[in-house]
Amino acid sequence: MKIHCQRENLLQGIQTVSKAISPKNTLPILGGVLMIAKENGLTLRATDLDIAIECLVPADVVEAGALVIADGRRFLALVQQLPEDVIEISQINDYDANVVYAASSFHILGLEQEQFPVLPGLEGEQQGSIAGAAFAKLVRQIGIAAATEESRPLLTGILLDIKETELVMVATDSHRLTYGKCQLQADFTQVVIPAKTMLEVARLAAAEETVEVTISKHHVCFRMGTTIFISRTINGTYPDYQPLLPKESSFSTWLTLEKKGFQNALSRANLLSTDHNHVVTLDIQPGQMILSANSAEIGNIREVLSVQQTGEPLKVGYNARYLLDALKVMESEQICFKLTGDASPGILIPEEGEDYLYLLLPVRIRTYAS
Repeated sequence: MKIHCQRENLLQGIQTVSKAISPKNTLPILGGVLMIAKENGLTLRATDLDIAIECLVPADVVEAGALVIADGRRFLALVQQLPEDVIEISQINDYDANVVYAASSFHILGLEQEQFPVLPGLEGEQQGSIAGAAFAKLVRQIGIAAATEESRPLLTGILLDIKETELVMVATDSHRLTYGKCQLQADFTQVVIPAKTMLEVARLAAAEETVEVTISKHHVCFRMGTTIFISRTINGTYPDYQPLLPKESSFSTWLTLEKKGFQNALSRANLLSTDHNHVVTLDIQPGQMILSANSAEIGNIREVLSVQQTGEPLKVGYNARYLLDALKVMESEQICFKLTGDASPGILIPEEGEDYLYLLLPVRIRTYAS
């Protein structure tokens, strides 16, 4: 194998596939990057057996072939330090590679190509496509509610639920739930995909016009331009989210307020809420909301925000960090807060539409109120 490649293109490709390089190195081959040179360019591939990423980058292929760079992360670090120039990579002996840049070069060890895992079969008949920007935005909004603890694997994933030509995404960690939807052309129904995978795919998808999705028995494949991202799906039946969504008739208090001011007030209050639930109290009254937090060790805070309020006055406690998570992924300047009481879920939605909602359980305020 022998290729010439612009350093910028090589770096972009290695950075893309490096997300799938195994950090644990249980198998040495999983710490490597497979390089395949063909007429159409240089294909890079990495896998940790849970995910696999493949990326095609432009290259002048002098001699077709394949090799495995043994230490993929070290190779990435080296390429990051190379000057902007054409880089020559050639295979020497059976496994190793020689990298030439300007008047310099380095020799890096390789591994036997046959040891590198093959991509899983993707013969699934379930396929669909979605706009890249819409997909990326929705994943970022939904992923904040996925569980991070592995004790309930299903809750670490994001549910993709197809309703005719509409894609519904749902995530929950049992304290909060995110729900959003967008248009999708597909013929599959439900699949649960690890949230970490979805967030990484979203990062790549943001710049692509279309994301092609293929579902097989145990894997999902996302095709974005010249990049392929394959992940295992999570087996099991995802909890039924429909009964968790409050009906419009159940809300007793409605308010609209400016997002930035609410976000800033919550950030300050969070600094003075030191208990494990990061409790802030929202005292909702006609025309205003009094936001407060107390800490016996630090002090207390009281913020007064102007709101448009309809319905009953209400005093309710929430986890400040959970509220901040929601506000960070909402693009609307105004947000709507719909509440069902001090012990029932409330929802946050962007003012301009209800294609996304954030459902959050309150916490007991007791002595936290000011």
